[in-house]
Amino acid sequence: MTRPSPSSDLYTIVRSSGLHPRVVHNWYQQYRLAQFTLLPWLSKHVHVPSQGAVAEIGCAEGGVLMAAAQAYGGYALGTDIQGPLLQQYSSTIANLVGLDVTFTEHDVILGPIDPAWESRFDVVFLRDVLEHLDDTWIALRNIMRLLKPGGSLVVTFPPYTSAFGGHQQLLQTPLGSLPFVHLLPRPLFEKIIRQTTTVNEDEVRRLASIRLSGDRVRIAASDVGYRILDERYFLLRPVFRYKYASWIPTVEVTTLRSIPLVRRLAMEAAFILQRPA
Repeated sequence: MTRPSPSSDLYTIVRSSGLHPRVVHNWYQQYRLAQFTLLPWLSKHVHVPSQGAVAEIGCAEGGVLMAAAQAYGGYALGTDIQGPLLQQYSSTIANLVGLDVTFTEHDVILGPIDPAWESRFDVVFLRDVLEHLDDTWIALRNIMRLLKPGGSLVVTFPPYTSAFGGHQQLLQTPLGSLPFVHLLPRPLFEKIIRQTTTVNEDEVRRLASIRLSGDRVRIAASDVGYRILDERYFLLRPVFRYKYASWIPTVEVTTLRSIPLVRRLAMEAAFILQRPA
């Protein structure tokens, strides 16, 4: 299989693939986010070697991973707890665009680490996944096992106290569409959760129990032994312009991150963490 050049636009292939429009759109926003935000940011702090090995935890359709695989050209691994999604869509897209990517169903908290993954990867991506994981410390510790000495972990997530950090929009109810409604006293929010007819209520409750914040990630990263290379906060997330197909500006508030309220209200926190060499 001939690997596409770093300058080729894989979206032109995926768009004409005949896959469900929702799948194409999800992949597109992941791919563009990596192309124009995550990879350029990473390159400012880390040199990823040619043929560098990359992985993405919770990769879904795999757009971020494929952009990284296209850029670096080495071994690429995508894991997710949704095995059917990987088989039906992620693998299909990788084949369509000519990338050799391995997709595997795996739980980063509970699943055993394949010995072949140990200390193998130059970069691991964890995009909008950490807020769903019950133990931040275990997740970061297990991911460190995947990284080579000196390897980097790119983490992004919406802090729980941000406008939609509770993922209350998943409830698909009128009250669930409101910003900050998840910060109501828990008995009141529970009444809102119970109004949904979707299957997402347990996940919304899980997020309410986890309540992930940038401060917790900073503490956990230090406890596990990472070095924090960079830390950023956004009032309007970079992915919005691709997610909503509109020229929504990215609003970064990193310069104000010393103010606790700014960190709590930011709609995205992002870190580059490095395993010591």
